[in-house]
Amino acid sequence: MSHALVFVLAPESLLPVDGATARDLMGAQRFGLRSGVALRIFRVPGEWEGQVDDLVGQGKAAAAGLDPFSEGTEPGTPPQAGSGPGERRRQICDALVPHFEPRSHWLGVYQLDGDQSAMVDHPLNNLPEATLRCLDRFPLRDAENETCWFYPTEDGRYLGWENQRRIETLPGFLPEKPFQDDAINYERGAVHVLWSLMADDLALTCVGLTFRGRRIEWPVIRAQPEPFATWTGFQVDSGAESTYQENASITVFAD
Repeated sequence: MSHALVFVLAPESLLPVDGATARDLMGAQRFGLRSGVALRIFRVPGEWEGQVDDLVGQGKAAAAGLDPFSEGTEPGTPPQAGSGPGERRRQICDALVPHFEPRSHWLGVYQLDGDQSAMVDHPLNNLPEATLRCLDRFPLRDAENETCWFYPTEDGRYLGWENQRRIETLPGFLPEKPFQDDAINYERGAVHVLWSLMADDLALTCVGLTFRGRRIEWPVIRAQPEPFATWTGFQVDSGAESTYQENASITVFAD
């Protein structure tokens, strides 16, 4: 017998209790994470002295979010190295950050027990043979808080691309080790909410959750992008009064 943890973010009234099915958990999760932002960050080549407006005018900084300094790069591919020997990878971030709402979301934690031989990828794919037990239900605002830094910390010039999206996700799970043979020792205090400053935001933004220091992943099953995106040029200067310095920002629309 193997065991797995499954996490659901939803309004309190929709969180299932003991005896829930996979369909119950998936249905509740539909009312949890419903929007997010796709974010890509690129290093600016050291020899480039232009501006964001130049890249937009040349059609290189478009709504699709391709690397403006590389021809033919497809979004979603692994970060590409530059052409020069030893040049650092240019794309350093390609993420979809759901909009977490700790003030309104509740978190449900469920234990799944099932036959190890049948277990693949997401734990809920093993039902209906497996059984679910509710371990905890609580307001996300009551979870332990932890800060992190989401944007680059290394000095230099960067370009950021953002595209807002409507999303639908599966319930959360621990991708590094979805299943374990030992009984799960669950404690509410092991759930941490990660907060970070996003660019030049004045307030911290919730960027994710962890359990015992391990990232909880919420697989996206549907994503509908808005027909526009924003390109921002910024630099990081650890010696300045404000580490993050925005140089220019422009919104572009899809063709």
